[in-house]
Amino acid sequence: MVSAHTSAGKTVVALYAIAMSLRNKQRVIYTSPIKALSNQKYREFKEEFSDVGLMTGDVTIEPNASCLVMTTEIWRSMQYKGSEITREVAWIIFDEVHYMRDRERGVVWEESIVMAPKNSRFVFLSATVPNAKEFADWVAKVHQQPCHIVYTDYRPTPLQHYIFPSGGDGLYLVVDEKGKFREDSFQKSLNALVPASEGIKKKENGKWQKGITIGRAGEESDIFKIVKMIIQRQYDPVILFSFSKRECEFLAMQMAKLDLNGDDEKVNVETIFWSAMDILSDDDKKLPQVSNILPLLKRGIGVHHSGLLPILKEVIEILFQEGLIKCLFATETFSIGLNMPAKTVVFTNVRKFDGDKFRWISSGEYIQMSGRAGRRGIDKRGICILMVDEKLEPSTAKMMLKGNADCLNSAFHLSYNMILNQMRCEDGDPENLLRNSFYQFQADRAIPSLEKQVKDLEEERNSIIIEEEDSLKNYYDLLQQYRSLKKDVRDIVFSPKYCLPFLQARRLVCIECSRSEEVSPSFSIKDPVTWGVIINFERVKSVSEDDANRKPEDGDYTVDILTRCVVSKDGIAKKPIKIVPLKEPGEPVVVSVPISQAKTLILLCCFMLSISNMLINLFLLSIKLVYSFFYISKKFINKRD
Repeated sequence: MVSAHTSAGKTVVALYAIAMSLRNKQRVIYTSPIKALSNQKYREFKEEFSDVGLMTGDVTIEPNASCLVMTTEIWRSMQYKGSEITREVAWIIFDEVHYMRDRERGVVWEESIVMAPKNSRFVFLSATVPNAKEFADWVAKVHQQPCHIVYTDYRPTPLQHYIFPSGGDGLYLVVDEKGKFREDSFQKSLNALVPASEGIKKKENGKWQKGITIGRAGEESDIFKIVKMIIQRQYDPVILFSFSKRECEFLAMQMAKLDLNGDDEKVNVETIFWSAMDILSDDDKKLPQVSNILPLLKRGIGVHHSGLLPILKEVIEILFQEGLIKCLFATETFSIGLNMPAKTVVFTNVRKFDGDKFRWISSGEYIQMSGRAGRRGIDKRGICILMVDEKLEPSTAKMMLKGNADCLNSAFHLSYNMILNQMRCEDGDPENLLRNSFYQFQADRAIPSLEKQVKDLEEERNSIIIEEEDSLKNYYDLLQQYRSLKKDVRDIVFSPKYCLPFLQARRLVCIECSRSEEVSPSFSIKDPVTWGVIINFERVKSVSEDDANRKPEDGDYTVDILTRCVVSKDGIAKKPIKIVPLKEPGEPVVVSVPISQAKTLILLCCFMLSISNMLINLFLLSIKLVYSFFYISKKFINKRD
C-alpha cells in the first residue's frame, strides 16, 4: 500500500507492477474510481506498454489485452459474472483506494477486494490516510498475505494558502509554506469581507445566485478579478473548483472578456478539437455543447464536469496537459487522481451540499483538491486561494487548512443488488462477504476498547456511594408505580370510546413533549408538556388491521393541533418538527400527533379568527394562565365527564 501526498510519484509503483507482470507473461488489472482517470492512465500506459486495453461504461478497447485499465465497478461486475479474466489475473492495482470511504460508492471497493482471487497480489495507491496500517492489517487478514506500507509525511511542493474575501480587492496569506497559521492576516481578511443580504448576491435570469458575488452593471465580478490577477502575476495555469456543474459553466461565461491564448495557440486548439470531433456524426457536431465550448477553449478557458460528452472531457484534459488551457473550471471529481497539476487552485466556495445539508468542506476534501496546486519540478510552491463570502470562524479555518486527512473508514452497506448478485454467483457467499468486510474488521477491533470502557463504567458505578440508598430505591419504585397508574388512567380517558365526543375543533388540549434521546428520564413526577388547540382528528388504519373483526370506534387516531414547535433549518430535503414546552422559544405550527401523546383535555373551547402569527404566539402563551385556573378549579375532562 502506497499512502503518499499528491505528486509524490505513486504511479511509479503501479508502472513497476505492470512491467513485472508483462515480463512474466501475466495479466494485470488497473482500477480507478472515475472514467476520466481511466482514460488518462490508458493513454499513459499505452505509450509505455503496447499491450494495454480500456474498459469503462463509455468505451471498450482491446478487452483481451494483458494490461486492462477499468473503473472499479467494471471489475466488480466481471467478478460477479465469473469472467475468465478474473482467473488469469496476477496483479490488481487499486488507484485512489481512499475512495472506499465514499458513502454511496465505497462499498464497491470492499466487494472487489474481498471477492478478489486468493492467488492475486495487490497494489493499493492512496492519498495520505491516518489509519493506513489498519487497512493493511485488514487486507492481510482477508487474503492471508502480508501488506507492506510505503508513505510520505510531507508534500514535495509546499503550498501557500490565501483568502480572497467577497467584495474585496486583495489576497491575504493565512497559511505560509511552513504550515504556520497567521491569525492577524486571517482577521484582516474577514474585516475586508463585504456581507451580502442573507447570502443572496443578485437575481440573475429570474433565479437567485449564491456563493459568488456578481458585479453590477459595468463592474467586474469577484471571479473575474481573481482570474485576471492570477494571469497578470503569471500564477497560471489555474483550476477553479466549484461544487455545481451549472455554476462551472456560469462562471466560465463571465470570462468572456479574457483572451489567454495567442494566435498560434488558437490554431492548435482548433486543430486538436476538430481532430477529436471527427468520431462524431455531423448531427452530433452541431450539438450546442460542442459548438458553444470551442470559442471558450480558443481563449484558453475550459470547463470540466460529468455532464459533458466523454470525448469533450478527453479533449479538455489533453488541452490542459498541453498548456493550451490556462483557466479551467471544474467540479470536485477533477481532483481525484488525475495527473493534471496547476500552479494555482481556487475554491469558488468553501461550503458544499452533501445530499443532506450545506456544510464546510472537510480537511480531507480540502487536502485532496488543494493537492492539484504546485507542479513538481516546475513550481517552487503551489498557491491555494479560498473565496469566502460569509464569516468563517478561526477554528473552522484551522480545521480546514491545517487539519489531518480523513480516516479511511468503511462505508459498507447491504443492498438488494449485492445480495442478489451474491446468490446468483456460483461461489457467492453473502455471510462470508459480511464477515470479511472492512466494516466488520473495524467493529471487531473496537471491541477491546468498548470492553475496557464498560469495565471502567462498572468500576465508577461501584465506587459511587449514595446516602439513604434504600429510601431512594423505594421512592423510585413508587414513582414507577405512579407513572404506570397514570398511564392506565390516561389510556381509559383517551380511549376512542370516551374521548372522541370531546375531540372537537377549538378545544384546548395538553400534550406531552417528546423527550430528546440525549435526556434521561428524571425523578420528577412532572413531565415536559405544552398546550395547543385541536383543529381536527382522523382515524389511521394499520397495515395489519383486520377491519372485519374490529369495531368502528376501535383503532389509532391522530389529532391535528396548533401548538409551539421548533422547525429545523439545517437541511433542505428534511425539516424535522419538534414540539417544545411553552417556556422554550418556538413558532406556531399545526402538527399531527398520535392521540397517545395527549395528556389532558380542558372543558374550554376557544374562538379563533384569522389572526397573525404574532397574535397566535401571544394566544398560545396565554394558555398557561388558563391552565393555572383550570388546575385550581379541577375543570379537566375525566372518565366520568
